[in-house]
Amino acid sequence: MNDQQRVLEFVMAAGEVLLKNGAEVSRTQQTMEIMAKSLGVDSFHGYVLTNGLFASMGSDYGQPAQIRSVPASEVHLGRVEAVNALSRKIAQGHVTLDEAYEELERIKTMPYAPSRDQILACGAGSACFALMFGGIWQDGLIALAVGLGLQVFLLWMGRWGLNKLITKFLGAAFVALVTMLLFLNGFGQNMDKAIIGALMPLVPGMALTLGIRDLIMADFLSGTIRMLDALLTAACIACGVGLILGLATMIPGVNV
Repeated sequence: MNDQQRVLEFVMAAGEVLLKNGAEVSRTQQTMEIMAKSLGVDSFHGYVLTNGLFASMGSDYGQPAQIRSVPASEVHLGRVEAVNALSRKIAQGHVTLDEAYEELERIKTMPYAPSRDQILACGAGSACFALMFGGIWQDGLIALAVGLGLQVFLLWMGRWGLNKLITKFLGAAFVALVTMLLFLNGFGQNMDKAIIGALMPLVPGMALTLGIRDLIMADFLSGTIRMLDALLTAACIACGVGLILGLATMIPGVNV
């Protein structure tokens, strides 16, 4: 493999890490172009979608090209920041191609936050949102407990490799069921506030935000894909909650 082909391989690998871990489409493409130019490639052409990378470059050996499918994955902004930092080092000429390869491999293995931290963050976030939406402190405690349980449930579901939409649907149903059972047993006062607060960790805020940004940047295809993903996710969350509450209304003596 000649140097030009190695540069293409590296740039594609870096772009894949960025896109897979939550980077913006436009920023991913820009970073790939900067890396390629800084590594001595005069003619580089890249095109990035939400789930795919396309790139080619001119060289003395022809025009090598690559296509990569980038499946959906858990967001890890630490990896995105690390690749951006590596890109700046490359642009400043502080690292060679071999050193960049080694650094990229290290970035790929950066661990996610410990499960304990994820559980605590989910619980704390749920409680804060319940209070922010007008709940009282008892509702916040309910949302805290349900949020802790939700993240445990999601981590357990993650072992099965289920589709994201199914996971969101089941997570929303879990929130509605547990919250309803707690309120039926005399805990809390505003069930709707507690449910909304505990649902917030499931809301596709990043997909919605990136979709809007892509549309603003005139990247209509990627923006539409992200917006559709956000809408489908929101629909699954609504269906999960609606299913539980709908079934509850069919049980005599249960008032939700």
